Amino acid sequence: AGATMSRKRSGEEVAQESSGKGRGRRGRDGSERAAELEDEFADNPLVQELRRLDDEYLVLQQLQRAERLALDRKFAQRYAPILERRAQRLDGQGHIFEGHRVATGSIPGFWKTVLQNTDEFQEDIEEHDEVLLDYLRDIGHEYLDDLGLIGFKLTFHFEPNPFFTNTELVKVYHTARKGDFIDQLDCVRIEAPKIDWKPGKNVTVELVLRKSKGAGKKKSKARREEVSRPSFFRTFFRNLGPDEEIPEEELEDMLDDEYEEDTQDLMDCLLDDDYQQAIALQQNTIPHAIRWFTGAACEDDDDEDDDDEEEEEEEEEGVADMQDDSPVEAAEEARRAASGASRSTPPSPGEGRRSGGEGRRRGKGPPSGGGAEASGTPDK
Repeated sequence: AGATMSRKRSGEEVAQESSGKGRGRRGRDGSERAAELEDEFADNPLVQELRRLDDEYLVLQQLQRAERLALDRKFAQRYAPILERRAQRLDGQGHIFEGHRVATGSIPGFWKTVLQNTDEFQEDIEEHDEVLLDYLRDIGHEYLDDLGLIGFKLTFHFEPNPFFTNTELVKVYHTARKGDFIDQLDCVRIEAPKIDWKPGKNVTVELVLRKSKGAGKKKSKARREEVSRPSFFRTFFRNLGPDEEIPEEELEDMLDDEYEEDTQDLMDCLLDDDYQQAIALQQNTIPHAIRWFTGAACEDDDDEDDDDEEEEEEEEEGVADMQDDSPVEAAEEARRAASGASRSTPPSPGEGRRSGGEGRRRGKGPPSGGGAEASGTPDK
């Protein structure tokens, strides 16, 4: 499946990558070069012998895949009862909101907090998504075939809720092997479900008032209009693939940043990002959900926060010292500092630099107190 990504790429990063891919495709056709090499080495006995050895390796590799798959299926049957017991323990009476019981009554908002604490999803979940995610009861996954080669599906199980009529949102990832000699599955198409929103409950849009153009001195009459807005339910539940249109918000990012428009390469990047999100959810988040809920699985960035605080304190102290000095004393201090700096040995390359980039934003963590008191959903 491959390594999971640490975060979603921004529109600018996706545009840069898609632009780079487009330039690469304008080079020499790789298939033509491969055909030339085949002809060149057709009668080379050493090359033929090495190919036979590689054929033996491929046979063993296929055997390894079959045995690994059988082992995965065996343990999947042993994992299932554990995950079922977890779902049962999370289920509880819960709170009632707008006539509907929120999910995971034993720990209200469990899956919402889990997703918010992951690097893959924390930036996708907006404040207006949170009340809806309180109805998320469980997340499961299942392969589309016995060999696990053509894809898998993720199922989001929801309690009946005041927002949409669906009780399940099933997202399907179609995969294909890149080649006989590359042990990697690529996602080629993503099918997302249609969400049946109840009237006035679509969290992916907001109503804004717009003034209609009036004639003459007549007062213009305001009208309500639905406008798209960022939402987990917009960015995650969307169809992606070669026959799909580029999502409008992604295309706008690309054009705003003045990058060359190459829709196929951009779609490839969107597919890859979404697929890596799903792999992280399937392999890490779902099995170990409680570790993400408590924050134990989150990357610890406390050290970096401490460094930032120390730097801020030093800067504030320096400003305070300068303010306490008289203009003459400040000038003399600056002259001595400059004189000392000119006599000192230059630092070695990289000395004093802080390692690493910007720390990733931590999730919200579990609600304080735990249990039924953790819910922020009002009772009715």
